[in-house]
Amino acid sequence: MTDANADNHFVTAAVVAAELYKAREIANDISLTASNARALALRAGQGAAGFRAITDFIDQLADTTVKTSDIINLKAVTISRLATIAVRNERTMECFKKAAKISKDAAYVGTIEKPIETMKAEHAQLLRQFYREVTSLSELLENLAREIKTASVLSAMSRVEASQSGKKFEEGLNVVADNVSTAADRIQTHVMLSQSLCRELADEY
Repeated sequence: MTDANADNHFVTAAVVAAELYKAREIANDISLTASNARALALRAGQGAAGFRAITDFIDQLADTTVKTSDIINLKAVTISRLATIAVRNERTMECFKKAAKISKDAAYVGTIEKPIETMKAEHAQLLRQFYREVTSLSELLENLAREIKTASVLSAMSRVEASQSGKKFEEGLNVVADNVSTAADRIQTHVMLSQSLCRELADEY
């Protein structure tokens, strides 16, 4: 891993965290939308009973997005840290190797070989951890993407239930359905960009 790669990893991970923060903020808005929808559905009475059940699913979707975004943010920070440590280790190993080469005829040059081998083993372990974190990040993003896709189903269901609520409440409930659909599309955009960035992290190895 070069200095340039480490810098790229740091920036990429930071962008992923930023994108998921945006998704988190939108998810919070969805949660507020669900609360407003629940209140409206209660006023609509029995005709919107099905819509009240859907608001629970909307809340769950928002909660999942927020929690997953927080986990992904921690993963992104870990990936940045590991990339930085990896570069430092490589620099240290290069210095040791140069010292061993320059001092190849010295009496105790052999004593430097063991530390180099130890550093190599530690570095290999560090890179394996990096791969695991990137893979885990990719899986989290994939799971979140699947969760967000359910929002399209929820939106369609919401419109069906809104049509059963009576003209007085149908328009308001349809607005809720539209808001959920729009928010889900926005979150999906951030998630897809994050997935693309995550693939870049993996493909550089």
